[in-house]
Amino acid sequence: MNLKRILSSLTFRFMFTYVTALSFAGFTLLALLFTSYSLNYFSSVNLSIKDESARLLTIYRAGGSAALEAAFAVPQTGRAEQHFLYLLADAEQQPLAGTLLQWPSKTFQSWAALNHGVSFQDLTKGQEQLITSVTKLDTGELLLVARDYGDNILLEHIIFNVMVRSLVLMILMAAVGGAVLAGTGLRRVDLINRTVESIIQGDLTRRIDMNGFHGDFKRLSATFNRMLDRIQMLMEGMRQVSDNIAHDLRTPLTRLRNRLTDLQNMVDGDAQDKVQNLLEEADNLLSTFNALLRIAQIESGNRLAEFTVLDITVILRDVMELYEPLAVEKHITVSTDLRGPLNVRGDRDLLFQAFANLLDNAIKYTPDAGVIRLAAFVSVETLHVEVVDSGMGVHAGDRDKVFQRFYRVEASRGQQPGNGLGLSLVRAVVNLHSGSILLGDSTPGLHVDVRLPALLNLPA
Repeated sequence: MNLKRILSSLTFRFMFTYVTALSFAGFTLLALLFTSYSLNYFSSVNLSIKDESARLLTIYRAGGSAALEAAFAVPQTGRAEQHFLYLLADAEQQPLAGTLLQWPSKTFQSWAALNHGVSFQDLTKGQEQLITSVTKLDTGELLLVARDYGDNILLEHIIFNVMVRSLVLMILMAAVGGAVLAGTGLRRVDLINRTVESIIQGDLTRRIDMNGFHGDFKRLSATFNRMLDRIQMLMEGMRQVSDNIAHDLRTPLTRLRNRLTDLQNMVDGDAQDKVQNLLEEADNLLSTFNALLRIAQIESGNRLAEFTVLDITVILRDVMELYEPLAVEKHITVSTDLRGPLNVRGDRDLLFQAFANLLDNAIKYTPDAGVIRLAAFVSVETLHVEVVDSGMGVHAGDRDKVFQRFYRVEASRGQQPGNGLGLSLVRAVVNLHSGSILLGDSTPGLHVDVRLPALLNLPA
């Protein structure tokens, strides 16, 4: 499976974006909650220090330094992180008494000044981060009351480290899970696409294999298969009716033509001319029925097994050789640009007939002394065959309609004979070869561009 296809698929992008956004939202919410807790806890610690400083100041005023040192020695209750640290120092911050051995090198009075954030260093030991309150006594001595906030900062780092690692892990899991889901979905979509491509090629018997499908994909596949059953039944019914009509009418028309031929040999003068006109009408009808049967045979896809590797320039040169006398008769200049080999996989007879129809139309509708250009080239793995004439062209509103059976442009009805099946047959052949056909202007005239899948890098 192509990794680029997986990463660009809607399933992967939705899964990855959704889980990543949800992870960041959860991370942000937890960070806000813990920040609010930490700030409130700092406020309570700071308030307790101020209350303790006020209590010790009262003791000092009542009993002096001796009473203050005695208060330092009183055992504290509760957890260790709730214990106060004391230091009585002179004006030069030299220790006189207390539980601290020296004046702290760094203290914090603001919550924002603490070392918050994420640290991936060794967190087994917390750093001393003291929150302090300093009171200057009447004698000039300094009373420092502190609490160690380091354990709380250590806990904060641990929690944030876990949150960051969890965020990264969830994003990686989203990528892997999205890739797995997208790959599974793409395999199922590819299976459906291959089935649809086979059906487009004319194999209406193909159905989606539902083995391994579950849930919505299984229901969708079952519905799709039922739709195909219905379409196949309708198409086979229409094809059978048209084939039966063509077969049943072709036989009496053939008998009628044979009898007209016999009658032509039995009459003279004007009657013979009238019989000849009837013979021409019978030939036109037989040609129409043969074309209908030919189109039905092509659209059935039965010729796919006969596909071989062909050089399209060889076929086009054969078509040119066949129609060159007709072009010379109308003094039409035909230029070619056929630089081969240009290989395709297809049916030679069908491709010959399709390009013969296109060149025949170009010669029919190009005025005397006109110009026709026939070219073949490859562009981005697509083989283009262009037939460009200087005739009357086709109006933009009629370009899709001319491929319909029996449709003829109003301007051409009185100029050239025909049954409106030529371009229908061309499109049937092109569709059978997984190609497309586009009509455009050549100012003046018609520009026909037939596009077929090219076979590249064939062994010599």
